[in-house]
Amino acid sequence: MAKNKEELTIVTAFFDIGRSNMNEYARSNDKYLEYFKFWARIKNNIVVYTDKFMAEKVKEVREEYGLLDKTTIEVIEDYLSIEPKLYERMEEVSKNQTFLTFRYNDHPMDNNAKYDYVMLLKAWCLKDAVEKGHAKGMMAWLDFGFNHGGALYTTPEEFDFLWEIKDIPNDKITMFSAKEDDNKPIFQVVQSYDVYVMGFNIIMPSELASSFWEDIKEAMNSLINVGFIDDDQTLLLMISRMYKDRYNLLLSDWFMPIKEHGGEHLTIKEKEDRKESFKDKVLKEFRIRKRNNRCKKRLQSIFYKDHLD
Repeated sequence: MAKNKEELTIVTAFFDIGRSNMNEYARSNDKYLEYFKFWARIKNNIVVYTDKFMAEKVKEVREEYGLLDKTTIEVIEDYLSIEPKLYERMEEVSKNQTFLTFRYNDHPMDNNAKYDYVMLLKAWCLKDAVEKGHAKGMMAWLDFGFNHGGALYTTPEEFDFLWEIKDIPNDKITMFSAKEDDNKPIFQVVQSYDVYVMGFNIIMPSELASSFWEDIKEAMNSLINVGFIDDDQTLLLMISRMYKDRYNLLLSDWFMPIKEHGGEHLTIKEKEDRKESFKDKVLKEFRIRKRNNRCKKRLQSIFYKDHLD
């Protein structure tokens, strides 16, 4: 069932996993704050989960825009304490050389247990916001670094509006996919880093937030049970297949859903001028080359074994 228009409570989070020291994957805390500031004019109530230091920065930004009264901040000093046993299992997998060898790229962010764990916590933040009474009715997850400071949207001043969604069902969890689901086996998705469901924006009624968290945990545990971990985008694909009656999957493009569903006035770059997403860059730079190198080495090992034994 869909309503014509409905205001959203936005939930977001920033947890410092030390990314500023991750070489080619580096992105400083100041950079994330810059990304947040781009869209933080939005007039919706927002709930932010972060540490004490970033909490003060978020307050300063929203106060600058006259929106501090529509801002709730939940300070989480030890995000690893939220699901410690699950994190321990993820950390074990991240150190398994067989798993790392299985992947086309040995060292992407997606093999980092802290990164994958924080991505998983998006669902926990949504659930917690509802349990604490911060959100009721329709709500949306929006990444703290949404739009990467100008990857798609060009004019931060245009985010000075109240986001009311259109054409979104209010009885399902709506997620956005970059391409049609072709039923590629999950083990191949994990191996190849293919992206179907995008994790930066998820819209749902508050009464389904708890189910969403349980579904995400179930998906991660399913991966761990067969020796894998991955980020939220693979988990979202899994649960969209597992519980079709609960999930509404819409085709879109990177960062586009907000324009397509209530933010039609937002100015975007022409397609050829848009920045590639970070994950797309990783795929382009590493996936084919790594895959070909692995295939070459495996074939060489088989050849030498067959001819030298």
